[in-house]
Amino acid sequence: MFGPTVGDLKIFLQTAGTLEKELIWQKSGTQEDEWLLCQSHVTLQSPHQVILEATVGGQAGDIALDDITFVEGPCPASDLCDFEDGSCNWQQDTTDDFDWIRQSGHTPNPNTGPESDHSTNTAAGHYFYLPSSADDRAGQKASMFSPLYPAEKASCVQLWYHMNGRGVGTLNVYQQSEDQKTVVIFSQTGDQGHLWRFAQASLLPRVQPYRVVVEGVKAGPATEGGVAFDDVRLTDAVCPPHGFCDFESSFCGWTNLGGDVDQGDWLRGAGASPNPHTGPTVDHTTNSVHGHYVYVDSSVGEWGDMSFLISDVFQPSTRGHCLTFWYHMYGSSVGTLRVYLNDRKMNAGGNEEGLLKWIETGNKGDEWQQANVSVQHQDAFWFVFVYQRGKTAGGDVALDDISIIPRECYTEPPVQSSDKNLSLTVGLTVGLTLLAGVLIAAGLYFLNRNLKIMPTVLTNEETVSTVFDICGSSTADTLHGPGVDSSFDNVLYDLSPTSNSEV
Repeated sequence: MFGPTVGDLKIFLQTAGTLEKELIWQKSGTQEDEWLLCQSHVTLQSPHQVILEATVGGQAGDIALDDITFVEGPCPASDLCDFEDGSCNWQQDTTDDFDWIRQSGHTPNPNTGPESDHSTNTAAGHYFYLPSSADDRAGQKASMFSPLYPAEKASCVQLWYHMNGRGVGTLNVYQQSEDQKTVVIFSQTGDQGHLWRFAQASLLPRVQPYRVVVEGVKAGPATEGGVAFDDVRLTDAVCPPHGFCDFESSFCGWTNLGGDVDQGDWLRGAGASPNPHTGPTVDHTTNSVHGHYVYVDSSVGEWGDMSFLISDVFQPSTRGHCLTFWYHMYGSSVGTLRVYLNDRKMNAGGNEEGLLKWIETGNKGDEWQQANVSVQHQDAFWFVFVYQRGKTAGGDVALDDISIIPRECYTEPPVQSSDKNLSLTVGLTVGLTLLAGVLIAAGLYFLNRNLKIMPTVLTNEETVSTVFDICGSSTADTLHGPGVDSSFDNVLYDLSPTSNSEV
């Protein structure tokens, strides 16, 4: 399933005779430009059929299927735990205050929690959920832990989480060694919007077997504020740090907005753009055709169509935040790329974009450009990239190496003003000129005094003597006597008797 306007792919079970259909799995929108595995454990007792249904979403979004098999028994084990057939040997902590609940469909509380699980995106799919209530106390916890894994297993843990509602608390993920030493590797607090979000965290170096612990912490009494998690996976891939994404293996925490708000999706691509004379030919991270970036396909849609890409939610910081990213805008009809800052209050008021923080329009050449955006916000917030299509095809926009750091963006060190340099140069020039004038005036004064006492008729010898005698000494004194002027006593003029001829 790949393309800016991909539709839906659904799997139904249809009972023979009654022809009743039950939705057991579905995906919507672009997934990846690669083959992805889907498997579902079916336990119906009556004869049934499997129905695969694809829906067209737009003019550029293909759906393909291959290698369909039916195997008796449960699906083969994998590193992904989707909780469809139970808890995957995850266990409840008996020392905490609450238990996580294995849930399917929407949650009991209105305006909070997910409508479906993440794995199947249906009412029949399962996830674990921690509800809120008016009897909750701040700090109360619910914990679940995974089976014990070998020390050499995996480098990164990934999961999907859902945190929606005004009373949402905190979700923590820990790495716990066999001797119970625990360290937090991921944490998120507060309302993250009504959608499943992706999280990943690097596992720390270890010598003992370890387990993964997922903990929900209550914020206090609330009727709206559930926390859920699903699709936990351990992988050997290296996780990028929180707030950074190079798009080499996934979208990280960035998400296409979808729905009726925008008209197309951001896509993850590599190499040259499918459209000629536009888009990058290499990514920025690896500078190769094998590296990945995200882009909007300008050959799809109409003038003014928009594509939204939204970040994780970030907590406010007294130091502010610095958004750094690399962008590529190349083509004869490149549209406009904008960066907005949004928060819960603006979003609840119907503003999907937020406050404009950065904008760039038009062709910037076939090269990656860097941009920095410093923000200071008092509430939890997220960034929104919005691309608005140009008049015609031939204007792809791409992003890569996005970084969000809790500090202000660094600026270049101040360079001394050219006016100050000019003033210094002029001052030195004037000073040296005045010094030279004083020396010349002094020389002319002594020369003029000697000329006044010179005889009217001079011999050749006297003329030579007088020319050297600018300090009033006789020729004999200058060349042979002890009364030599010390101003000539240096390494260039050896005043010893053996060097008289050289002088």
